[in-house]
Amino acid sequence: MKQQYDDTYLARWAADELSEQELKDFKASDDYMYYKQIVDELEDAKFPEYDLDYNFEATIQKIEKQHKETKKVKRLWPVWTSAIAACLIVCFGLLFFLKESTYSTQLAQQLQIELPDQSEVNLNSDSELTYKTFRWNQNRELNLKGEASFKVNKGKAFTVNTSQGSVTVLGTQFTVNSRENYFNVICYEGKVKVTANNKKPIVLTKGEAVQFKANLIEEYTVQSNIPEWLSKESSFYNTPILEVINELERQYNITIKGKKHLKPNQFTGRFKHDNLELALKTIFISMDIPYTFADNKTVVIKKY
Repeated sequence: MKQQYDDTYLARWAADELSEQELKDFKASDDYMYYKQIVDELEDAKFPEYDLDYNFEATIQKIEKQHKETKKVKRLWPVWTSAIAACLIVCFGLLFFLKESTYSTQLAQQLQIELPDQSEVNLNSDSELTYKTFRWNQNRELNLKGEASFKVNKGKAFTVNTSQGSVTVLGTQFTVNSRENYFNVICYEGKVKVTANNKKPIVLTKGEAVQFKANLIEEYTVQSNIPEWLSKESSFYNTPILEVINELERQYNITIKGKKHLKPNQFTGRFKHDNLELALKTIFISMDIPYTFADNKTVVIKKY
């Protein structure tokens, strides 16, 4: 006997919201395999750019052909089933077009990511990366909060967007660090174009770097071939001491209080990620900043 569905039945099934009994009854019905096949075909469908009508017709024709070849008893599908199938195709199709991949790291955590074109990303601590998966090879564009290093395969232009500016390349290795009031880009191979908000674009080649801090722009050079933080070490060149302290918090997952006492100095140097006591001495003692431990997770900067 033909199963009757209300207007929300298939939508609730697609959203996995049917009750246990409803799902059991649906799986036992003659209609279940038909709609399941529509969804399965949609997941494997090759979508022409923005042509949902074409994709819907091609998918339905393929399913009907398979249905006629495998069904022993001929079944006439009511018109309403095609309408619901069309809604499923459009809804799932739009979800596919809009789908984003998101990766994030916690404090004292790093993450390695492989993009759809086999380009590689290493995400530093307390950072987030998002990108749309649809037609990635034609639109290689990401959004970054925090810091990441990139090893980009050749192809279409590759763009990293941040709240403070963007970095565009064709194929190269570089890092981007976008934090509050601080924007830093280092090129390790190839060439990158850095466009900070309301600033003239700057082109960097191998071994060149630029940082934007407050209203200052500073270009400098680096000797290393890879980001130091991939080797568990953070490196800084003439960096505001507040940003150095913030990075110390991120890498060791600690809280540092009393930042209001910091003087507006710049720090050049590095600290390792495996020895907190040594890292604190490297920064605080060299900068004549008095501090004390409140506990093993809290450091307090004294007034000086």
